[in-house]
Formats: sequence, C-alpha cells, structure tokens
Amino acid sequence: MGDLLAAEVGVGQKMAAEARAGELLAQMKDVLTSEGQSKEEAETQIPARVLAEHAVNTRKTHKLMYTQLQVMKFLLDFLDSAPCIQEDSNAAVRKEMIEAKQQWKALKAEYQQQVELIKGAVPPLLAKLKEGEKRSQLLESALQRYQAKKQEMEDKAKIARSKHQKAQQKILCEQQQQLERRVAELQEKLQKHRQELQSLQGIVEEQEGQVCAWREKLQRMLDLQSHLEILRGVKLISVSETDLEIELTSPSEPKTSDPHHLKVHLHWADDGTVTLQTDNPFFSASDLPVGTASTIRGVVLELQHNFFQQAQLLSEIELLQNCFAIDWQQEKRLLHYLKPSSTCSLYVEPGYAANGEVRLISVKSQHGTVDVTSYRPPQEKPSLMNWLVYLSTVDFSAPFLAQKADDVCSS
Repeated sequence: MGDLLAAEVGVGQKMAAEARAGELLAQMKDVLTSEGQSKEEAETQIPARVLAEHAVNTRKTHKLMYTQLQVMKFLLDFLDSAPCIQEDSNAAVRKEMIEAKQQWKALKAEYQQQVELIKGAVPPLLAKLKEGEKRSQLLESALQRYQAKKQEMEDKAKIARSKHQKAQQKILCEQQQQLERRVAELQEKLQKHRQELQSLQGIVEEQEGQVCAWREKLQRMLDLQSHLEILRGVKLISVSETDLEIELTSPSEPKTSDPHHLKVHLHWADDGTVTLQTDNPFFSASDLPVGTASTIRGVVLELQHNFFQQAQLLSEIELLQNCFAIDWQQEKRLLHYLKPSSTCSLYVEPGYAANGEVRLISVKSQHGTVDVTSYRPPQEKPSLMNWLVYLSTVDFSAPFLAQKADDVCSS
C-alpha cells in the first residue's frame, strides 16, 4: 500500500514536471520566433544604440531561461532516478519524457545557436556605436571650434566697431571745433559789418539830406528850363480881351525834316470856356483838347504839351514812311501797314509816346481775318518802329496753311 502511494506520488510529480516542461518549451518557441522577427526589424529600422541595448536585454532573458531549463533538467533527472511502477502507463510517460528531452535538447541547441548569433552581432553593433560616439565627439569638437571662432570674430567685430565709433567721434569733434571756430569768425565779421553798416547808414542819411537839397535845386532848374522852353517854342501873334492868337513851334528832332508850326486862335467865352481853331489839318481842335486851366499860362502850357506830342508822332510817321508802306488816318488815329499778303491796323492811343501805347487791332490777310491777341513785340512798351519791324517778320498766312495741311491729312 505504501509503495502504491509512493508510485502515485511519483507519477503525479512526473506529470506536473512534464506540464511545466511543455509550458517552458512553448515559451521558448514564442521567444525564439519573436526574437527572429525583432532581430530582422531591428537590423533594418532600429538605430545601433537601441539595437545593442535590445541585444543585451535579450541575452539576459536567455540566461534566465537557461537557468530555468537547468532547474527543469534537474527535476527531470530526479524523476528518472526515482522508483517507478513498471506498468504500461510508465512506459508511455517515459516515452513522452524522452521526446520532451529531445525537444529540450533541440531547443537548447537552437538557443545556443541564437546566442552565438547574438554574440557575433553585438561586436559590430558596439563598433558602430563607438564610431557613432567618435563622430559625435568630432562633431562636438568641430562645433566648439566653430563657436570659438564665431566668438572670436564677434569680439573682433565689436573691437572694430568700437574703434570705428571712436574714430567717427573724433572726426565729429574736430569738425564741431572747426565749425565753432568758423562760427566765431563769422560772428566777428558780422559784428564788424554791422558796425560798418551803422556808419554807412549815418553816411547815407547825410547823403540823403544832400540829395534832398540837390533835388530842390534840380526842381528849380527844371522849372526854369520849362519856362525857357515855353518862351522858346511860343510866338505871340495877336492878343485882345477875349482872343489870343499864337504860333507853336515843335522842337527839331534828329533825322527828321524841319520843325512843325501851328497857329492857334483861342477865344474865351463869357462862361469861362475856351474854344480854339488851328490852321493845320494834321492838328485839329479835337487833337488839342483844352482842360479846365483858368489862366493863360495854363492854357498855353496844355496846348504846347499836346502839340509837342502830336508833332513828335507826326515826325515819327514821316520817318517811318521812308521805310514801310504805311497810311495814317489822323481822325481815327489808325496806322495801316500794307504787306504783300495782308494789311495790319495799329491804333495809336492819345498821349503817345509818353503815356499812350500802340495796339494791334486787326490783321486782314488773303485767307481771312487773323486773331491778333497772340501777336506782340518782345519789348515791354513797343513803339511804332518796334511794331512795324515785328510785323514785317510775321507770316500771317502760316496758320491758315497749317490748318489746311491738317485738314488734308485728316481727310
């Protein structure tokens, strides 16, 4: 009975050991399968450092499993040495145990093979890891050299900027000093000029006083000269209480004929108005207006002034008739200039040439009437001579020809 119990106990322990061995074999297969797959993926995807760490961890796992297999081998050897019942069931158990041993040996051989492969793969990985660390150190040293060189260049640039700023400040200081000296010199000169100006202003004031005195003397001389001219250009013919007949003589002009003479008969009415008559058609009564002068001297002066202006105009027209084809209308004060292809009409304002001006009022050409607003001599106050010389150079048919050419081109 005791032997039977011992046999049953031995069989139960053996079956438990076989179950444990089967579990270990299944785990070994899973580990080897995952190890092969992970090795292939690691060689293609995982970096060298991570692959080396994985190999070290895998080796530790294999060592642990190898220890467990040794424990299992001890248990199996113990079970083989224990007494057992010689029955058919024991033979089957032994057969299974033999197969399990064979599988264990095969797994052990495969494990040793995988260990050798790992041992062969670890050194290249370690070499690559060392090479990577070496390259990293080279890169770090190169980076340090670059940073040192960069810092050196920045220091040099900073020093250069500092020197440049100092040089610029020095130059600016020198320029400022020069400007200050120049300003001081100019202020000194300005002070001298102000003093000279003050002295000159005193001299000018003194000279102005002298000029006023000279102007008074000049005015007296001009008045005397005008009286002499009046006496020289007026000849008394007859005189009565209400009538006065005089002869006016114009001053002789250079490049002209003899002076002009005009006899004027003046009559004073009871109401104080003055009427006059002349013996020369070129000098009508309308051309010699008499103002409100109440004295004989004032009337004579006004008549003489107007006569001199008319005589001067007539002398100029006589001179121009020798050079240009002109026609003078006294009553309208119009001067017609006859050109080969056009006729220009000039109006001479009363008071010419002292106060009045000459204006171009019309131009009639073969092609039609010309707009005269854009035609004027360049002089500020042109005379009759200026107008005739200017008109002789103007071609009034040019605008019509240009317009005709434009019409032809547009058609």
